[in-house]
Amino acid sequence: MVNTDKKVRIGEAAKILGISVQTLRNWEKSGKLQPQRSAGKQRYYLLKDLKSFALDIKAIGLAWAISSIPPDLSSDLYCERQDRFTSRLSKMGSEFQNNKNISEELASLITLVVGEIGDNSFAHNVGNWPDVPGIFYSYDIRKRIIVLADRGRGVKATLQQVRPSIATDTEALTVAFNEIISGRNPEKRGNGLKVVRNVTESKEIGLLLRSGIAKVSVGVKKPDSIITKIAKENIRGTYSVIMF
Repeated sequence: MVNTDKKVRIGEAAKILGISVQTLRNWEKSGKLQPQRSAGKQRYYLLKDLKSFALDIKAIGLAWAISSIPPDLSSDLYCERQDRFTSRLSKMGSEFQNNKNISEELASLITLVVGEIGDNSFAHNVGNWPDVPGIFYSYDIRKRIIVLADRGRGVKATLQQVRPSIATDTEALTVAFNEIISGRNPEKRGNGLKVVRNVTESKEIGLLLRSGIAKVSVGVKKPDSIITKIAKENIRGTYSVIMF
């Protein structure tokens, strides 16, 4: 069994990550990956921290969203119920608030965006999940990325309940990010994503959201921008990547 609490020096850490020692030093300066220090002020990294940093949460979340049979997820990547998501969201918010590289305002807005997207997944699929309930939810402060995904009905099927004329995934995402649609549920469908758009367009936050064969990029390439395109793979429910 591998000892994940093992301490490794900078040279070995660089080999594990497949990068140069200089790159690792640059990451330390930028705050991307900080080493720990021994009593003698020597740099070292914990193996478990390196493994966590090397984890490709974008690829894992995408695989979970598009696979015909979803791969098993560890408990730290999966929220089967909304109360568990809310608890983990609160923990993430505290971590962001306490991070010196993230402003208090940005931390609050990121938490708001994640909350809106995650709550949408539960609100629009509760009691009617096609196969696996709950959401994929993972974040990496050092890489400045958050990933959420669900295997729900998707944006088009959700909006078609109150606007049957919506014919394509692209049209559905366009409506979701631009219009408020009143429905039978307590929330106004589409309002959450409109709030998300307003926040991401005005702050240092980028969003990629996919549903069906459509994808929306908000503030990714430049502020105050929203781009809707056709994607290669079909997303069963929704898949979101938040960058900051």
